[in-house]
Amino acid sequence: MQPAVLQAVDTWEQHWNETQDAAVAALKTAFPHLHDCPRYVGCDDIHLEYAEDGRGGGRVCVDSEGRANVEFRQVPNEVIARAVDEVQFPHLDDADGPLRDAPPGTYVYECETSAAQFEFALGSLGHGEVVISFATIPDAAAVLDALARASDEDTT
Repeated sequence: MQPAVLQAVDTWEQHWNETQDAAVAALKTAFPHLHDCPRYVGCDDIHLEYAEDGRGGGRVCVDSEGRANVEFRQVPNEVIARAVDEVQFPHLDDADGPLRDAPPGTYVYECETSAAQFEFALGSLGHGEVVISFATIPDAAAVLDALARASDEDTT
């Protein structure tokens, strides 16, 4: 490659690394329970994890396209419902109102603009799952922030 092209690619890579660092900072600020996890061999995704008694556990990944993927398990249903109701998704499949009034089941929002999918499962035994796929960093941070605050309210 020509020197000017090499310089342009190097500049792009520096900015991309700064963007990824900013994404991680935003996600960790939104959900302070997250901590760094080593990258897997052959995988460039950034991994963050958490595990806390009574609050569940899981991971957040920032993929090579700058999108967030979240998989949280064993989260109290009340925390999920409070967070989702606060975020106010325009439409959750199979929910006829606030999630706090919904029976156990899986509720999904698919964003037509970003192609992200937000799935919230309320478990029959009081604990559920949050699975977010291909979300923008601001959207993932909004849900993580609401989950963190709902979790803090649940323990007080």
